[in-house]
Parts: sequence; structure tokens; C-alpha cells
Amino acid sequence: MLLSNLKLRATANSLFIRLFASFLIVVVILVSFNYFSLTFSKNKVRDEIINYNTSNLKSTTDNYEKEFELIKNQLLNLYFNENVQLMYFNGSTINYEIAAKTMQDIRQITMNSLLYLDNLILYYRKPSLVLDKNSMTSDRTFFNKFYSSKEYPLAFWQAQFQNSTNFRVYAPSNFYDIPFKNDYNSLGQAFPVLVKNNWSQDFYMAAFLDMQKMFRAFHLSINDNFFILDADGKQLFTSSTDEKLGAPPTYDYSKVYTKKDNYYYFYCKGAVSGLIYVNVIPDAFIASQVKLNVSLISLLIVTLGISIMASLLFSFGFNQPIRRMVASFKQYNPLIPVQSRINEFNQLGSQIKLIHEDLSRKNSQLQSFAYMSSVKKIRSNLEMDFIDRPYVIVIFELTYKKRSQDQTRVEQNWSYNKKELIDFEFKKQYPESVTFQIESTRILSFAFMEETDYPALKDLLFQMKQIFDLNKEEVYVTMAVSSFYSSAAQMTEAYDEALHLSKRRCLNDETQIIDCYQALDLVTMFLTQQQEHEFAINLQAGNETETLQIVNRFLAQMNKRAVTSLQFYHFADEIIHKTLKTLTALQADYTHLGDQARLREQIIDCHTYEQLASYLVEFLTSALELVKRKKEESDPITAFAMEYLENNYSGDITLELVADKLNISSGYLSTYFKDKTGINFIDYLNNLRIRKAKEMLLQPGSRIQDVARKAGYQNMNSFNRMFKKFSGVTPSEFRKQAVSFHIS
Repeated sequence: MLLSNLKLRATANSLFIRLFASFLIVVVILVSFNYFSLTFSKNKVRDEIINYNTSNLKSTTDNYEKEFELIKNQLLNLYFNENVQLMYFNGSTINYEIAAKTMQDIRQITMNSLLYLDNLILYYRKPSLVLDKNSMTSDRTFFNKFYSSKEYPLAFWQAQFQNSTNFRVYAPSNFYDIPFKNDYNSLGQAFPVLVKNNWSQDFYMAAFLDMQKMFRAFHLSINDNFFILDADGKQLFTSSTDEKLGAPPTYDYSKVYTKKDNYYYFYCKGAVSGLIYVNVIPDAFIASQVKLNVSLISLLIVTLGISIMASLLFSFGFNQPIRRMVASFKQYNPLIPVQSRINEFNQLGSQIKLIHEDLSRKNSQLQSFAYMSSVKKIRSNLEMDFIDRPYVIVIFELTYKKRSQDQTRVEQNWSYNKKELIDFEFKKQYPESVTFQIESTRILSFAFMEETDYPALKDLLFQMKQIFDLNKEEVYVTMAVSSFYSSAAQMTEAYDEALHLSKRRCLNDETQIIDCYQALDLVTMFLTQQQEHEFAINLQAGNETETLQIVNRFLAQMNKRAVTSLQFYHFADEIIHKTLKTLTALQADYTHLGDQARLREQIIDCHTYEQLASYLVEFLTSALELVKRKKEESDPITAFAMEYLENNYSGDITLELVADKLNISSGYLSTYFKDKTGINFIDYLNNLRIRKAKEMLLQPGSRIQDVARKAGYQNMNSFNRMFKKFSGVTPSEFRKQAVSFHIS
């Protein structure tokens, strides 16, 4: 009997039982109250509001988006209208009969009441002409007088020719007719909608939608609190007259609605325009709280009383053992466990010694975090046990040759192992040193020493280099050593110096030691303006030999001057950027080469000069093949022009002469040739003549004057100027370089 009483008493004194019983009382009371109140009213009302307004806003969004899709399709169909195409191909010549027919076509479209169009324009870059349903005027007259807007001046519409966007809905604006100065006739508010065609860059169309008519037709809710935002959350349109409503909260894509103050904000994003539609509904549930019946109020009062009593009892019962626990900690003796009526508290006393040992072990980790915070200038409450004596910072930058998702775990293990190795080696020679991993591929060591001990540090780093080189096929290390510092306040300065030194490594896959005494000065090398021009011309012309020669020659100069790996990567990135830009201008499909982000990753994967040079040659060869293939595509006009130039380059050739043979205008030939080849007619001719001149200059016994005449230049000054423009050197310098190259 006594034993049973002791067990029962021990169970009753259990902290778990006491806490569980106290929490259970509070939980049961709160669950009961929530069940009989929130379930009764709030959930039903809120769910009905959410479901109704979600479907309502979706219907409104669908109506707006279908309208934008319809406008887009109508304008794209209009691009292929015979009259519109004839107006476009006439260029600067205006055929007023065709223009009248085009205006009639525009009027027929704007008269369709289902399109809600206030106006529709065709804007031709040449000859700066705008056609709408009522007029045919210059762009300056139209946008400054007939359809003027402060938000969309003439400069805005002119800039759209360079805009690559094919379809976009802009913010609505007030438009005015200004027949005389300071005489404004309002045309109402309208949504400008821009539609362009990739094949017709010299003109585009713009529709102006009547936003009020669209709102009355598409907004089906009885509530007029409606907003339209752009993709960045900027307000484009609102129909709300409620002054209490401010700007809608930020759109959260993971939620259907957002609650702010006493309103629900329902969001829906359009698939066609990218606009965000917002419907705002007052919180009807708040008003319903006033109508709670007497039974719920009575239940609330009773529940409140019981909750207060249970809380007082629970607080009193829990407070007493906690006070004893605090007193026991103040009188802590690890050999004498603290005694209490609560079983768990007795076990806690026996664990205090283990906790103390664990805290001692983790103190070193906290010190590492304190050093890291100081280096990164991160404000923290950690105290740093800094030794006030000279120190240096050594950064170990790890570069992995194999970069893939499968390598992530392996790289993490290697980084950890190398961090432990560095810490071990440093503490053997400098016991007060601190080593920690500051980033996934960067390890930092503080070595406290006198300046006279610096040679010993270099010896240690050379020994570690031999160890690192055992894994050189997988990873190599850059060891950057700062100058000597003595103050904790200089940690960031020392770290920045070491980080700057680490960026001076040369382009190879060897482990390198870089310090302030041996670091090479940074050498900055860029292609000259003439070299850039020569590269661009040869790339556009598809001249593989000349293009690769320019790049390889510059890479060799960089390697000879021992520039940093970052300079090599920057040069390669610039070459790729210029090449992709040229391919884009030629409308060549280079998707198989990869985007610039992917190509930049491939550049960084080149760890030696030979790898980078080989990669650029391979890339440029593929790109030049695309250029050649693009130029070889069947096109009778450019094919005839190129063949004629190839056969008659030595004669007196002009753009007008070739255009006459094709029975087309010289202006049309110039635009067409540039569009198809990516290079001007004159530049193509001069580049062809200079290439032929180079071939003739390499022939033994050739005279520069004879070469100039045979290449089509009757004036030596013109020949010298063009030769240097397209080659970067004069004819005589070119011949000297060629001779030197063959001799070497």
C-alpha cells in the first residue's frame, strides 16, 4: 500500500502531468469557444464572400484578357491587309488612294462596338506618317495636336520603333485635341495597346481602348472598388470612390486574396496582358459580430472566468519549481545534484555538468562566428577573444574543375576536410590562430605572429601547396596573404586586401601563393577601337581566318603580359557578347550555342590559357558557320549583289549601279542588303576589296600602288585609309608582319 502511494505521488509530482493538465484545461476552453463562435458565423460568411468574389473577379479578368487578345489578333490581321502592306512598301512615297483605303479599313474596325476602340493608328517611321480613322498626318502634328497626351509625347511613340516588345498594354491616360494653343478638347481616357511585327520594323500599330466602356461592360460586381495594376504593382486604373482605400497591398502570387484593415483584396493576373486585376470587398464578417446572440456572449463570459482561474492556478503551480530551479543554479555544485519534488527537475540537475562541457566545446565555434562577423562588418552581440598583437589574414580560395549538381556533396566534403587540414597545420605552428569557412569555397585563417616570422609562414604555405597538389586534377587553391595588422578594427581592411590579392591569380590550374610583396600589378587590356571594328566587320562577313586571327593574337598578347584570369574571362565574355549580338542582328538561330549566362559558366570552366583559347576558337567557329549559312540562304537580290561585287570589285562600283541592274531603287537595295547580311553595302564592298588586296600583297613582287588600283582604289590615300580601317594596320605594315610571321 505504501509503495503504491509513493508511485502515485511521484506520478502526480511529474512536471509532464502538471503541465499537461493545465494546458488541457485552457485548450478545451478555447476549442469550445472557437467551435461555437467562429465555426457558427465567420467561416460560413467568409467562405461565401471568398468563393463568390474569386469567381466574379476571374470572370472580369477573362473578359478583359479576351478583349486584349481580340485587339491583338485584329491588329496582327491588319498587318497583312493589302492596303497596309502597300503603304509600307511604298517607303517615303505616299499613295493617297491607298492611304484613303487604309483609313476606311481602320474606320470599319473602330466602328465595331465589341472592340471598345476609341481610335486606331498606323505609325510609319518613314516618312513619319500617322493614319487613323479620320486623318493622315505627320507624327509631330498627330501626337502634339490631334491626339496629345502628357504621359505619351511624340518622343515616346518614336522610341517604340527601337522597343523589342511585340505586344504591350500601357497605363491609361487622358488624350486631348489641341487645334489651337491652350485650347484643349478632351478625348477621354484610353488604354494604349501597342502591337508590332518582327518582320515589319519600320511601322507599328496602336489601339486606344475606351477604359470606361470596358469597365462598365466587364466589371460584373455590385461593388465598384476595382483596380488594375501592372506587373510591378503600379496602379493603372481605379474605379473606387472610397477615400479610405489606399493603394492595394503587394500582390502575393501564392494567395487568392489578401486582407488589409477591414477589406479583402482579391487578385487575378491576366495571361495575355500580364496586368493584375484587383477587386476590393468590405469585411462583412466584422459587421456580423454585432449580431452575435446572447448565448454566445454568455458563453464568452463563463469561458473568460474559467480561463482566468485556470491560468492563475497554472501560473502558481509552475512558478514555484522555477524559482527553486533558479536558486539551485546559483548554488550549483556538479557533484551534488539538485533535489526537487518534480522528477524531471532532478534529472535536469544531473545534466547540468554535461551541458557545461558542451558549452565549452561550442565556445570555439562562437569565436569563429565572432571573427566572421567582425570581418563582414555584421553587428552582433558575440564577444571576440581577440589577441592584441600583429597578425595576417590568409584566404584559401578553392576552385573545382568539375562543376555539377552531383559534385555539390563531394565539394562540401572536400571544403570541410581542407578547412580541418588548414586549421590543424596552422595551430601546430601558431596555436592562437583561428580558421573558419567563410563561404562554400573560401576558407579564412588568422595567424598571429611577428613580422620576423613571415618566412616561416611562407614555408608552411609551400608545404600545404604540396598537399593541395595531390588533388590538383579535381581542385586547385589560391592562397592570398595580407599585410601585417595589429588591431581588431582593421580586420575588414585586412580581409579586403587579401580578397583583392586573390583576384590577381594567373590563368592556370596550379595552386598559387599571392602576397603583397610578390603580387603582379594589375594589367588592363582591351581591344582598340580599330581592332573592335575589324573584328565586327570580319565576323559579319563570315571571314573565319581573319576573325580567329584577331582573337588569338590578342589572347597571345594577354598571355605574354601575364594578365589575371579575371581579365581573360572578361575578354572572352566580351567576345561572346559581341558575337551573339551579331547573330541576333542577322536573325540567326543560335539557341544550340546556349544563352550568355550558360556561355559565361563555360568560360569560367576554362582553367588554363590553352582551354580558354580552344573554347573561344570552337565557339567562334560554330558562330561563323551560322553566319556563313545565313548568308548562303537562297536570296536572289543579295546573291546577285554579292556575285556582282565579287566579279567587278576592281571597277567603279556604286550602290546606284547595282540597284539599276536589279531594277530596284538604291534606297531599297541599301535597306534590304543591310537587313539580310547585317552589314552596310559600302562596308561589304570595302571589306571585300581589302581582303583581295591582302591576297595580292602576299604575292612576291607586288607593288602597293598596283594592288590599290587592282582592288578598285584609284586614290592611294583612300586605299591606305580603308586598309587601316578594316585591318588595323597600313598596307606596308601588313606586308612586314606577314613576312615576319613566315620567317618565324
